[in-house]
Amino acid sequence: MGGEAAGILENDVQYYIRGAGTPMDSQVKTHLSSLGDASFFPVQDADGNQFFTRVGTFDYNAKNQMQNHFGMKLLYTPAVNGVLPATPGDLSVLDCSNMTSNAVETSQISFRCGLSGAEGDSVTRVITVFDSSGTPRTLNYVFTRNADWSDGSSSGQSWSLKIQAPVGSTVNGDYSASSPVTIKFDANGCPASFNDNATPPALSITCPESSSINAKMNLGTVGQPDGVIRLKGGQSRLQVKVDGHAAGVFKSLETEENGNLYAKFDNGQSELVGRLAVGVFNNPDGLEMLEYGLYLPNIKKSGDVTYAYIGEAIAGNVAVGALESSTIETIPQMAKMIERQQQFNNIITAYSGKKDLWELINSLRS
Repeated sequence: MGGEAAGILENDVQYYIRGAGTPMDSQVKTHLSSLGDASFFPVQDADGNQFFTRVGTFDYNAKNQMQNHFGMKLLYTPAVNGVLPATPGDLSVLDCSNMTSNAVETSQISFRCGLSGAEGDSVTRVITVFDSSGTPRTLNYVFTRNADWSDGSSSGQSWSLKIQAPVGSTVNGDYSASSPVTIKFDANGCPASFNDNATPPALSITCPESSSINAKMNLGTVGQPDGVIRLKGGQSRLQVKVDGHAAGVFKSLETEENGNLYAKFDNGQSELVGRLAVGVFNNPDGLEMLEYGLYLPNIKKSGDVTYAYIGEAIAGNVAVGALESSTIETIPQMAKMIERQQQFNNIITAYSGKKDLWELINSLRS
């Protein structure tokens, strides 16, 4: 299988493939070039018939499906809940309109805080969490320094934490305005207890429209500086990490060299949605060639098809944003170059004629 020098393809001179060639930059992120000599992309026509091709001019159609420039839809192996089958199973049309990112309720709220202040001082932090419907909710966390505590054998600072829920919501149990959580710090500035317990209570909030938030509050570990701590001086520093997110709408698809497909959503999430599989043949020269670079297996000549994930040894990787050099027709490309050269020559000729005429007029005036 021959190759050609690398270069940049023009989108309007892409044609069906005549043989494997060198991957060339096409400047289109959805274009694919198979790097396996015996590997062919499985595609499907409008009637559901399956073919094989090496033409990787894939892009989104009006239905957000991946198809190449002559309308053949790309097939792939979908992931189930982010998990790929061990081997390529039933292939499906790569339909990005069906890809969504489900809302995820906040379940973890983790603090890395340093508290500092005189008795009665308060420190407030506003954070956004997501309820069970994926709706963002704003919570106000208010830390207030209490009077120092002492039990006779030890002593230290004491702070309370209140959580102010949005209008129409209620904070259930601990962390409420009427029942704040008291955090006692030891002489080293580490938590000594949370409401006189070794672990902080969970957070439970009832939101409007019957939604809720049930989250673990990671305020730190008793005796360890891994969460909320007491500072000896300076300003308080509150860092909060929250999981969960709203539902997302599909934005783009990213393909890795091993064929893994990641959908990007407008909520900032990225999810593994599937992997590209290719058809591999023992004797690709024995395939039956149809129009537009489409092929069908010929059992006696090519052997039957074996499906393999891109990235596996028998399949090879894929070059993303590239096409094989043999997807360019040499004659039309040369014809365009000649045409442009002629246009340039005509412009130069016209300019030279005008220049000569202008010089003649000036000589007559002198």
